[in-house]
Amino acid sequence: MAVLAIAIVAIAPARRAALKSAGLLLTASDDPQPADFLVMDRESGTAGVLMVSDLYRAQPHASVGVFDARPMKPDAELARRGVVLPDLTRHALVQLGVPAGAIVGIAAAEAGTTETAAALAEWARQQPDKRVLVVVGPSHGRRYRRALRRVWPDQRSAPLVVTTPHAAFQADNWWQSRTTAREGLVELQKLALDFVRHPW
Repeated sequence: MAVLAIAIVAIAPARRAALKSAGLLLTASDDPQPADFLVMDRESGTAGVLMVSDLYRAQPHASVGVFDARPMKPDAELARRGVVLPDLTRHALVQLGVPAGAIVGIAAAEAGTTETAAALAEWARQQPDKRVLVVVGPSHGRRYRRALRRVWPDQRSAPLVVTTPHAAFQADNWWQSRTTAREGLVELQKLALDFVRHPW
């Protein structure tokens, strides 16, 4: 009985350490550095908006990029009927001090990792002198950086990929909430698949 009790006590810290390691694997992040172009992926949401606005205040000469995905069918139908939906990302950035003239739209067919990475790489080809920093959600850090660097133009310095601290997902406790646990498990599966498809 004593052996079982010791095993149970030992398992909890080992489990916590393993889950934290998995969280740290997902949340790989470059250190923020000055950049000419600050862009956030759509999945980072309001946490990304907060981080980009903070970065912009520190370097107000920069431009801020947002991805413009193709409208979904219901949105297109609303537009056809004259309904104009607000662009919450742009409005929030402006309210947080980013001038509307500093915001640049980047067309992306879809809002997913593959599409936004390709769209940003194409933008970089046309702007060869710009240093780029991308803000993503924490659970998305390593996978987005891998996807972006695969398609990045060879002659350009690699973009920085920085995770936002404002998101609910945190490496040291992500498994304690149903929402972040689901997010973490999905991202671990996607990252594993990414390593299988692209081992380098």
